[in-house]
Amino acid sequence: MNALRLIYAAGLLLFIALPLLLPLRELIQPGAWSWTEDDIARLRGLSWNTLQLCAGTITIALPIGTALAVLMFRTSFLARRVCLFLNALLLFVPLPVIVSSWQGMFGADGWLPLEWLRGSDVRPWTTGMGPAIWIHAVSAIPWAAFIVGQGLAWVEPELEEHAGQLAGPWRTLALVTLPRVRASIMAAALFVVLQTAGEISVTDMMLVSTLAEETHTQFTAGDNAALARTMLIFMPMLLAVWAAVMVAIWRIEGGLPSLTPPTREARPLELGTSWLRPIVAIVLLAVLCAPLVSLIWKLGLTGQPRHWELGVAEHYLRAEATLLGRDLIFTLIIALLTGIFVATQALIVGWLARDSVWFRWFAFGVLTWAWVMPGPIVGIDLHELIMQIVRVFPDGVADAVLYRGPSPVPLMWVQTIRVLPIAVVFLWPVVRMIPRELIEEARLAGAGPIGMLLHVVAPSTWRAVAITAIAAGALCLAEVGATTRVETPGWESFTKLIFDRMHYGVDQNLAAVSVLMLASLLVLTAIVAAIGWIARLRA
Repeated sequence: MNALRLIYAAGLLLFIALPLLLPLRELIQPGAWSWTEDDIARLRGLSWNTLQLCAGTITIALPIGTALAVLMFRTSFLARRVCLFLNALLLFVPLPVIVSSWQGMFGADGWLPLEWLRGSDVRPWTTGMGPAIWIHAVSAIPWAAFIVGQGLAWVEPELEEHAGQLAGPWRTLALVTLPRVRASIMAAALFVVLQTAGEISVTDMMLVSTLAEETHTQFTAGDNAALARTMLIFMPMLLAVWAAVMVAIWRIEGGLPSLTPPTREARPLELGTSWLRPIVAIVLLAVLCAPLVSLIWKLGLTGQPRHWELGVAEHYLRAEATLLGRDLIFTLIIALLTGIFVATQALIVGWLARDSVWFRWFAFGVLTWAWVMPGPIVGIDLHELIMQIVRVFPDGVADAVLYRGPSPVPLMWVQTIRVLPIAVVFLWPVVRMIPRELIEEARLAGAGPIGMLLHVVAPSTWRAVAITAIAAGALCLAEVGATTRVETPGWESFTKLIFDRMHYGVDQNLAAVSVLMLASLLVLTAIVAAIGWIARLRA
């Protein structure tokens, strides 16, 4: 077992930590230490914008996501499964599609144009910190609901039933249920803050400068001195965030339920009247889904005065499907395959960390560093590592697979770095709850580490692994900041295509590619839901 841990520790160092240590090289460049007053003022403003963006997003997303999780996971109403399906669908919608849908709703030629949200005539789309916070919050609410909802499913029913005999459902929720899921709420808060700080899709479109956006801009412009100064100011902040996240993970682990999972399913909490619960849940989800309808409206606009025609919508859909259908299918397949790979690795890491303190905190330390690193920096660092590998092995397999392409390997590598920490956070509580009796029984029967993983750990956690694989695939699909730096010619991400096109406004072509992705995601989510329903029936 220790030999396997050492092998995995070496793998984490080689494939995760090594690319992320390259920013330290920037600190030795002379340009990193040549500061002007303009640099100080600019980076101070970037830090303040990043803080505002994260604070505003979590202030909106976490309370609403928690309330939605309680409604969908712990109450009963007629349309509950429909709401769960819609929330699952929203997890898969990439951030560039969400940005495009809101631009299609409130932009200059949008469904509900709002003049006060728009910038200049040159950029007739919504801009500013307010819209950026709102769009980040809208994209984070389904994730917050999903993460908190998974924690709600593990609350001990005995505690709730005992509290229910002494108090009403609202006091039970406030005094028992929510305190027992504080670890999940904290994990959701971490997820929202770190994803918001590291993303560039929204801030790039909304003209809101953040530290992650500045890094992307300086790398694209080729200003190595400015990039080095940005990295220099990033380092203390990243170290502070890394330390804070490590403390938060320690607190989360201390707040997890006992090692033995509940033996009975908890009864639904009867919160409010039966007719009000579905209305609140559907209204919340309708607000999140409404802008997506604007893409369909935009797709069929034609003529003067502007009106909607089905034939126009069909024409653009058919044209974009013929031109880009292959890229869309490949992007979905790679995202799902990477999600399965990430979930499998997260399960193994959690299993190895369960009974080893040194490996647990080593793995958590490396993965937390990867988690706090903004997407553009991860992409830049991996690109530098790939270039060094290609220089050492020119005109070989490494050159073809990692640089010249077409190859999905760099995309899968960078997506794994970005998503593996989140997958470990999802799966670690589940692995931790495997009854020790099962492990001891398998050990006495002569099972080795691989045997216990295959015959004890995997059967006990397969549902959680499947959910994590789907969630990881959704995160891989939405990744833009890191993938733009490493993708090879001939194998570009479909999400990145949407990200590039949305800078020119939401026209019929952008609406068509966005609707194609939404339609494919709807079909994919329906297939996954059907498989889950069949699995529950057989169980």
